[in-house]
Order: sequence, then C-alpha cells, then structure tokens
Amino acid sequence: MIERHVQMGGTMHIGIIGTGWISRQFADAVHQQQGAQMAGILSRTRESAERFKYPDEAYPAYDDIEEFLADSKIDTVYIASPNSMHYSQAAKAISVGKNVIVEKPAFSNPTEFAKIETLLRHHPQVRFFEAARNIHTDTFRSIAEQVENMGQVGGAVFSYMKYSSKYDAVLAGTAPNVFTAQFSGGALQDLGVYPVYDAIALFGPPHSAEYHCLLLPTGTDAMGTGVLHYQHFDVTLLISKTVNSRFGSEIYAGRQTLSFGNGGDLGSVRLMEDDGTVQEICPSPTGNPMSGEVRDFTDVIQAPAEPANQSRYLRWLKTSREVCETLWQMRQSAGIHFPADDADGR
Repeated sequence: MIERHVQMGGTMHIGIIGTGWISRQFADAVHQQQGAQMAGILSRTRESAERFKYPDEAYPAYDDIEEFLADSKIDTVYIASPNSMHYSQAAKAISVGKNVIVEKPAFSNPTEFAKIETLLRHHPQVRFFEAARNIHTDTFRSIAEQVENMGQVGGAVFSYMKYSSKYDAVLAGTAPNVFTAQFSGGALQDLGVYPVYDAIALFGPPHSAEYHCLLLPTGTDAMGTGVLHYQHFDVTLLISKTVNSRFGSEIYAGRQTLSFGNGGDLGSVRLMEDDGTVQEICPSPTGNPMSGEVRDFTDVIQAPAEPANQSRYLRWLKTSREVCETLWQMRQSAGIHFPADDADGR
C-alpha cells in the first residue's frame, strides 16, 4: 500500500476526472505529497469511479460532473479526460471557483486557451495549471542550468517516439480516442507536447513552427517531424506513436553536446566534450514521474500570493499559452483539423 502524508492545515483537496492509467499515477503522487489529499473521483459510471479507489479510501465517487463540482470539499480538479473535453470541463470548474490542473495538451487550440484566460480574470482566486510533468522535474532543472552555462546554442533535436498499444486497434480498423480528430488526438497532441514544452521552456517561443507528418484515415497524425525556427538555430522534433526509438535528445553548443533521453521522461543527462570525455550531469530519475508537478502545484495553491509562487505561476501560464500557440501553428502547417476548431469559430 502506498504511504500517504496528510498535512493538518491548508491541505489541497483534489478531485479527479478520468480513471485511466495517468489518473492512477497522478493520484499516487497526490498520496505521497504532504499538503495534498484525494477528495473525489468522476468517471462515466459510478462503478468505474468506485473501482479507482484503494480499499481503505472513503472519498466519494461520481458519474455526474455537476454533482462532482458541487462537492464543497473539492477545491482543485485534475482533468484527465479525452483532449477535446478539457476545455468545457475546465471552464465549468473555474466558473464555480475550483483550481484546475489539466492534463496536457490543456486545450485544442488558442481560442479555447484565450477563453479560459478570460474566465481566470473573472475568478482571480483560481489557479490553472497544465500538467506538463517534464518541466517540473529535477532532471529538467539540471538541463536548464547546463544550457545556461554552455554558451551559444547552435541547435537541438528532441525525440519522443513510442509505440502506442492503441495503435493495434487502429491497424484492426477501429478508432481509439487518442487517434481521432473528434477527440483532438494524434501523435503531436500526445507525445509531441513534451518536446514542444522542452523547447519553449528552455529557449522561449519560436519565431515560426512547422510540422510534416504521416496522416491516418482517422484524421490525426501517426508520426511526424517538427521544426521550430529560432533566430540563430532550429529545434527539430521527432514524434511518433507507431514506432519505438532509442535515439534520445541532444542540445548542441559549439563543441559541446548535452544528451538525454526522450522529451518526456528525459532520463540521464550527459555532457559530451569535443575530446570525447563524458560527464554525467544527472542520473535517470526514479519514483513517480508526476511527483514534481504535484509538489509544485501544491506549493502554489497553498500560498498563491507569495511572490515566488506568483512568479512561477505566471511563468508556467505564459509557457502553456506559448505551447498551445505553437501546437496550433504546427497543426495548421500539416493540415490537421479538429472539430473543436469549428466550435470556437476557427
């Protein structure tokens, strides 16, 4: 059984929407985080919501979002539903004063993002976070610190190519949510979000972005290559949900190369010099990969007015907005269209 730590004062009470594996991983990180506690679970059926809980847990299970959001014990909602549902669920939660943590990608397009920011201005006590776990890890901080010391960056390649178990269903002629335009799916909107976050968190938003991909009959991309153009260099993104790659990721600066794993998990970080010497900067991380983001979000929600927390929050919000805009540019260059784009006038 997972050890649980509960802080008696100022505890963040979390309700989760969705019962997939990523919700399980997030809930386990909540159980391990001091100052955070599970307070509710919402699924399509009450039975599946009940099955999500550990035997010794007594928080309520819901199958109706209105009842779920009316629960006064829940102050923060984690949304891990299909991508196309994120906007409407986040908007409802913010409207009733709940903080929201939305699994990546937070929204289908920049118009949805702008509407959420308008809602946030009307509810200034509410905090919104995109659950991009990679940038909240100690490993990513080590990468960022090393980039600061490397001199002029000359380019980078970020890779995340992993065969999806859902792709077998596509080959069999069906259309899982993650591979359908109806649910704003595809490789770019799933694994591709991580390397886009890596690039923007390290280098800022690109001047322009493009994406060349293999389209499926479901209307989404199976795999593709993205290019983010900066003033003095380009960042190449290798993305796939239909093959596996052990290539990893690299950042180039003169005679130095910073090497690490895929754009999401990051792995061990090594600095390679021109003479062949290799320095290990950071070993491969262990433990729950979502612990860092749960820790960061808990800190900010518990003390939102603290200057350091306010600064971090605004930086994360800005980065999330820039990632959304970059994903949109990439989709437009590739001709990937979602029904969600029509719903907001795009």
